[in-house]
Amino acid sequence: MRIGFDGTPLLGPKTGVGWYTHELIDAMAKLSPTDEMVVFPISWRTARHLNLDPPHRPNVAVERKLAPARPLWAMWDRVQFPPVEWLVDCDVFHATNFIAPPSRRVPIVVTVHDIGFVHHPEAVTPDVRRMARLLPDILRRAAAIITVSAFTRQELAAWLPEVADRITVVYNGSHARARPAATPERAPTPPYALMLGTLEPRKNLPLALDALRILRDRGVDLRLVLAGGKSSLLDVPSELRQRGLGEPEVTRTGYIDDARVAALLAGARVLTFPSLYEGFGMPLLEAMEAGIPVVGVRAGATPETVGRAGLLVEPGDAEGFADAMEQAAFDEAARDRLIAAGRVQAANFTWSRAAASTLDLYRRVVP
Repeated sequence: MRIGFDGTPLLGPKTGVGWYTHELIDAMAKLSPTDEMVVFPISWRTARHLNLDPPHRPNVAVERKLAPARPLWAMWDRVQFPPVEWLVDCDVFHATNFIAPPSRRVPIVVTVHDIGFVHHPEAVTPDVRRMARLLPDILRRAAAIITVSAFTRQELAAWLPEVADRITVVYNGSHARARPAATPERAPTPPYALMLGTLEPRKNLPLALDALRILRDRGVDLRLVLAGGKSSLLDVPSELRQRGLGEPEVTRTGYIDDARVAALLAGARVLTFPSLYEGFGMPLLEAMEAGIPVVGVRAGATPETVGRAGLLVEPGDAEGFADAMEQAAFDEAARDRLIAAGRVQAANFTWSRAAASTLDLYRRVVP
């Protein structure tokens, strides 16, 4: 079988969908070496081969046709042309990041990571917001739909009940970068809590900062490291000023590479994850795998990903969140319990399982 993938998320620095695309292709290529994986980035930048990082396995190839994204998206929206067959030779095409080309004969599989743009349009950029208009037609044309959690499947089925019978839950695995590494330059002074991911509104940074302010007022010596890119929709300096916080209580790293993330995870006392809306929550998995207790909120897919292995509070409960952070960071008995439970929980989510389920789905839709 020849499997085509939208490789656009592999261009440039990777965040959640980029790692999803990379790890899934890599696991499938390893699991099924007789199948061919063809990565097709929908971007004009492929003319110069910029920052494209597909898995490096013998059965993974890259199709480097020039494919300017915005003109193609506009054509696919209006005239359903050109079809995927004109762009990549494959038996099935996997749209890894919502957008899917039209097709005349090739089955299309679409992964839906979350539909936050439907429920919280004010918290996303205009480019993401337009998915609320584009995605329904894409999914109606799809042969199969993957969601990365039961939470997202339920949300999607409620929004578009006509596609519910084509939805399959395939859980993510861990990026597996949570390995001890050399201490990064300008390492934060421990003890610290780590918040990992792009600082966008749905990540609920104010709750983490309110909890930190409470802990500092109690005299608890815990700091917070914000590791992730910034969003134009959230004014982080303003949020810090409102609470009288800054260095050294709060350290901002910006987007960082795997080595620094691994080092920060290795040194953290707790992963702070106050996200209000999450399709899966890959940082939770990375932390549990690395033996870091996690503190989150009862919202989105977080309870599903964490199970009974973390401390979860209500999304607006800053006092409760502060209590949970303090317990996870300093109560040794609680830490031992959370670390052991977290490793057991993380073992339930692997890319090899995701690859096997996804390959089985392909085989069911290919004529």
